Amino acid sequence: MFRLSYRPKLNHFLCLVVFIYFFILYEHSFLRNERLRDDLKLLQRQLIYEKPNPHWNYNNSWRRIGNTTLRHEIFSAYFDVRTDIIRNVQLDEQLLTVGSLRIFAILPERLRDSRVSCIVRYADFSSHEIVAEEAGAMHDVHNNSFAAWSIMCPLHVKKNSVLRLPQVVALSYASNRLSHLSPSFIQISYPRNMTEMFGKSRATISVCVGPLQENYSNVLRLVEFVEMYRLQGATHFYFYYVEASDEVRRVLDHYQRLGLADVFEWNVQAHLHDVHYAGIVAQFNDCVYRANVVDNHRYAAVVDLDEVLMPLKHNSLADYLRQCDEGRTSGFVFRNVFFYRRDSNDTFNAPGHTLNRLLYTQSKVRRTLEVMPAYMRSKVVVNARAIVEMGNHQVYRSAPGFVDHIVHQTVGLLFHYRDKCINCKMVLIVDYTARRFGSLLFDRVDATCLEVFMERRGICALA
Repeated sequence: MFRLSYRPKLNHFLCLVVFIYFFILYEHSFLRNERLRDDLKLLQRQLIYEKPNPHWNYNNSWRRIGNTTLRHEIFSAYFDVRTDIIRNVQLDEQLLTVGSLRIFAILPERLRDSRVSCIVRYADFSSHEIVAEEAGAMHDVHNNSFAAWSIMCPLHVKKNSVLRLPQVVALSYASNRLSHLSPSFIQISYPRNMTEMFGKSRATISVCVGPLQENYSNVLRLVEFVEMYRLQGATHFYFYYVEASDEVRRVLDHYQRLGLADVFEWNVQAHLHDVHYAGIVAQFNDCVYRANVVDNHRYAAVVDLDEVLMPLKHNSLADYLRQCDEGRTSGFVFRNVFFYRRDSNDTFNAPGHTLNRLLYTQSKVRRTLEVMPAYMRSKVVVNARAIVEMGNHQVYRSAPGFVDHIVHQTVGLLFHYRDKCINCKMVLIVDYTARRFGSLLFDRVDATCLEVFMERRGICALA
C-alpha cells in the first residue's frame, strides 16, 4: 500500500520539477530577448539615416506584378522602424536589424506559394533578395477570389559598414515566374523629414477617407465632411479616388493646393468585382502607414464620407483625444448610429444668408435609438504608430503593449448619415449634437464653395 501511494507523489514531484525548469528557461529566454530588443533600439537611434530617394513625391499607383494576365498588383512600400513587430531580430558581430519593409498588394486570396520574397535595390543599382517574415491576405476578404495582402520583410544591415537604405522594392514568388525575371519595382516611402523618425509623433489628427467610386459627385457632402472634421481638430486628409466627377476633382485639387489633403488615384478597375469594396482594406492600411511613416501624425481617423466621429461630452475630437488618450491605446472605437437621407430635412438653424443650406449634419436630426455593438459598423480613430493591420471597422493587429478602447455610448458615437436605410422601421430619436458646429460650419462651407465655384456664385452641387 505504501508503494502504491508513493509513486503518484513522486511522479507529481518530477512533473513539478520539469515544469519549473522549463518555466525558468522560458523566463530567461524572454528576458534575454527583451534586453536584446532594448539594446537594438538604442543602437538604432545612434545610426545616421539618409533618404535614398530624396526626390520621391510619394505619389503611388497600382502596378502589375510580372505576368500581367494574372492581375497581381502592388501599390506601396513603407520603411517601418518598429523592431518590436519583427519576430526574428538580429544583433550580433555582423548584422543589425534596422527595421522592416511593409508592402501592400492585391493577390489571390489563396496564393499557392509558401514563400514570398522582397527584391530590394539600392541607389547604385545593386540588389539582393529578402525572404518575407510575414505574407498573407488581410481580414475582410468576404469570399472574394482576390484580397488585400500585407507583406513584411525585415531589413538587416552590416554592423560595421556605412548604413545604406534600399531605394525600391519588388515582390517575387514562384507561381508568378516573371515577378523574379522582370521585377516590378516601386519606390519605398521614408519620412518626409528623416530627423523625425525616432522622435515623438506630432499630436495631430489625420483623416483616412474610404475610396471615392462610381463617379462620385456629391460636392456639398465632400466640402461639409472636410470642414466638419477641421472644426473637430483634423489637420490633414488622405483621399483615394477610383472615379469622381470633375466638380469633385476641383474640390480635391483646392484642398491639395492648401496643403490640407493628399489625393491619390486608386486605379483598381481590374478588381472592382473580385476584391472587397474596391480594395478598401489595402487603402486604409496604406493610409495609416502613410500617416505614421511619411507624415508622423499621431492619430488617423478611419472613416467614409458619410460618417462623423462625434464626441458627446467634449468640444471636439481633438479635445477628447487630448484628455482621454493615456498613450497605450491602439484605437478608440466609436459605436454606430444611423441618420437616414430619406428622413425629412430640418433647416431651422440655417442662417438666412446661407448659400448652401442642406448640410446633412445640420438638416438630419433624427437618429436610430439603437446603438450598434462595437466592431459592427463601428469606426476607429487610431494611434498610427500602434497599428500593424487595420480593418474597415476595427483594429485587427496592433504593436505589443497596445489595446483597443471602446468609447462608451454616452461619451462618443459614430454618426452615420446613410443614403439607404438598413431597417426603415427602427425607432428614431431627435439628436441635435452636431448642431453645435452649425454656425461655423455653414460659414466655412459657403466660403469654400465660393472660392472653388465662383462662376456658380458659391453653390456646391448636391448629388
